[in-house]
Parts: sequence; C-alpha cells; structure tokens
Amino acid sequence: MKFSTLLLTPLFVCTSAVLADEDDHDHGEEHFDIGLYASNGSIVTGGWDHDTESMEVANLRLFEAHFGEDPAFPNTIDEPGIGGTADLLGMAPGESFTMNLLSGVRAWDGSGFSSSGEAMGMSFGPESVDAAAGGSIAFQVSDDFDLHPEYFIDENAAAGSYLLEFTFSAAGLNTSDSIFIVFNYGMDDELFEETVEWAEANIVPVHGAWLLLGGLGLRRRNRRG
Repeated sequence: MKFSTLLLTPLFVCTSAVLADEDDHDHGEEHFDIGLYASNGSIVTGGWDHDTESMEVANLRLFEAHFGEDPAFPNTIDEPGIGGTADLLGMAPGESFTMNLLSGVRAWDGSGFSSSGEAMGMSFGPESVDAAAGGSIAFQVSDDFDLHPEYFIDENAAAGSYLLEFTFSAAGLNTSDSIFIVFNYGMDDELFEETVEWAEANIVPVHGAWLLLGGLGLRRRNRRG
C-alpha cells in the first residue's frame, strides 16, 4: 500500500535543532537522519531514527553536524544520512529522488549567517556537487533505505559555523521546502549551539513536531526477520 497523505500525531513541538549523528552522545541531544515522506502531494522532511527504523519527528527542516568526529577524516562527514521507506514516499523500489544542494555557502559572522567563499559540497559514490554552483545527486529508493552522502569542507577553511541549504525532489511530487544543515568546523561547541539557535529562530520558521513511536504508521522491516 502506498501513502499519498499521512496523518501525523504530534505530542509536542521540538524547540531545538536535531543533531545529525545519532552515535555522537557527547552533545547530549537526540539525533536523527533526514527522513523523507510524502504528504498532500509534496515531499516532506522529518527526523528518521535508524535504530528504531521509524519516523520520529514530522516537518523537521533544521539539522546540525560536526566535522572532525572521525580524526582520520577531519574535513568530511557522512551525517546526516537520509532514511525512510518507499511506502512513506509513495514510490516503488527502484524509483529515485534527488537531493538538491542550492548554491552558496553561508558562514556565521557573529550576528547571523552571511555569504562565504569557503569551499563546501556533497558527494555520493562517483557523483559530487560543489556549493559554489549548486547541483543535484540522485538516490534510488528501496523498500527501506539508509543513505549517507558525504559532506566536505576545504581543509584550509576557517574554524566556524557553516550553513548549507537543500531541497528534495522526485517525479510526481512537489519539491520539498528547503532544509538547512549547520556544520561545526572546529568551533567551540557552546558557541556553535548559539549559532544553531539563531538559525532556528531566524531561518526555519516552523519547528518539528515529535510523534508517537511509529506515529507515521510505518517502520522498516526487521532485516533479521
């Protein structure tokens, strides 16, 4: 069964951005991948928990990530991932969606995010797009998917907080609203969280709504079952 409209059951409004890497416990937050589902003919983003294999948060549009969590690769990170199911998107396995990196890098300037010349981008397999020009990467849908594009920043970039903007699109669905990922590149964590709070208040007007576990009606299948 495919779903074109999903009934959401919010418990309360999420008042903090959701970190990208669920395995990073140092930051003391709940962490989710970017979840994708279809609602009223449009792609909508939420918070996908790859441990419980369910959509936990609806209408989530702000994520954060931290470069340098793997010391061997200080300039790349493969979080946030993209999770969900073909059913939630109303698509058949084998169909595809694109993740679109809008042109431009914004960096924290002390009072907001302004244009920056730092080199950033995203890659997946052999495909790569640079934020200076923007571009799209296609991903194939499966019954359940757990995709991890790699985000990168120039090794000579100044320490700071950086913001990239994305949308998701697919045939037969309206393009999603913009989502934003705020990246910490060597900035003090406490100061970085202040930049995320600013982005939350000034860039993303609607916070996510938490759902009952499995509130969207679907979880991934148990691979061991």
